[in-house]
Amino acid sequence: MKMLTAMYTIKRGGAYDRFIMLIEAFLERGCEVHCLSLTPIQIRHPFFHNHVAYWPFSKMNTWQARLFVVSIFPLWALWSGWRNKIDLIVAFGILYAFIQGFSKYLLRKPMVTLIRGDSSFGLRMRNTYPGLLYLNCRIESLGLRFSDSIITNSGGLREEISKKLKTRRHIDVKVLPNNIPTIPVPDPQDLIPTRARYGIPEDAKVLITAGVLNRGKNIETLISCLAKIEMENLHLLITGDGSTKDDFPYREFLEGLTRDLKVENRVHFPGWVEKEELSRIYAASDLFILPSMNEGMPNAMLEALGSDLPCLGSNIPGIRDILYYEELMFDPTDEQAIVNKINQVFSDVKFFNRIRELCRERKQAFTFDWKQKIFQTITEGISSPEAN
Repeated sequence: MKMLTAMYTIKRGGAYDRFIMLIEAFLERGCEVHCLSLTPIQIRHPFFHNHVAYWPFSKMNTWQARLFVVSIFPLWALWSGWRNKIDLIVAFGILYAFIQGFSKYLLRKPMVTLIRGDSSFGLRMRNTYPGLLYLNCRIESLGLRFSDSIITNSGGLREEISKKLKTRRHIDVKVLPNNIPTIPVPDPQDLIPTRARYGIPEDAKVLITAGVLNRGKNIETLISCLAKIEMENLHLLITGDGSTKDDFPYREFLEGLTRDLKVENRVHFPGWVEKEELSRIYAASDLFILPSMNEGMPNAMLEALGSDLPCLGSNIPGIRDILYYEELMFDPTDEQAIVNKINQVFSDVKFFNRIRELCRERKQAFTFDWKQKIFQTITEGISSPEAN
């Protein structure tokens, strides 16, 4: 089987890790993969063919780069698909479904689209010009309708997509959640040095949140809650950084907020860390918490579960699929509810043990071979009568 996909540039974050895993899933099963991009994809395999377009500028995350991708990639995908006699198109996101839809129809090949989250949410959070929001909605609508099969990572996202596809009921929308990736096992003796590296006392209680830092993560609410919790030895680690230039001012805003609330000595910003260091930070922490307003299915939370770290999160689609139990969730707009939940975790041993037990149960639910599942789900989708 020959598969065609595209990703104009790889950025930090769980979604991009999944894209690499997707390619590896096909390569490991003897398939040939052709990938269009503006920057080289760091995969070395005899069956992997990375077709890199010439882009004369150093910056990739600009409107010029996006315009170039939307203008050039459709014809380029058609040419590459025809020249390499591809059998299947996989679109990693609605934008790429729109871009590769032209190839799908002219080459008469099936296209499966993977959707990891609400692409328009980030635009709304950045107060994007209404005209661009409208254009994004039209692209989303066409991308969905170009697809033969759609795979999401949460039940809530499937419901949203099904509503948008109300006039196209024959398009199959499946759910394949993210799994817990392999977690490096840290040395227990690293706990104290890890805390010392980030200026955290040995006897402190440590909250941690992690991921791509943008306004959708709602970290400002967590910082405000920390200022209201009467625990002088409670520290917060905000691990991660922005993924695009639009995200970077958010960290500066958060750092300013810690100073305004006089908690800067208890809030730490390690920045973006590698997997091995993140596993050490998880081992040195007491509670993972994610107060996001919108999520696909956060890999950082799954990694925390895989590290046997108790987790709390917003009661929103994506996180709800992971945590499931009401005890593990809160309303992200209700600061007092978050304060009460954190206080209860650290003051009520019975409640803490209950949280830890539920999280261990949820860990088991997400321990599986994602590469095998995604390959099986995609190939089953293209062999169905609707896709032919």
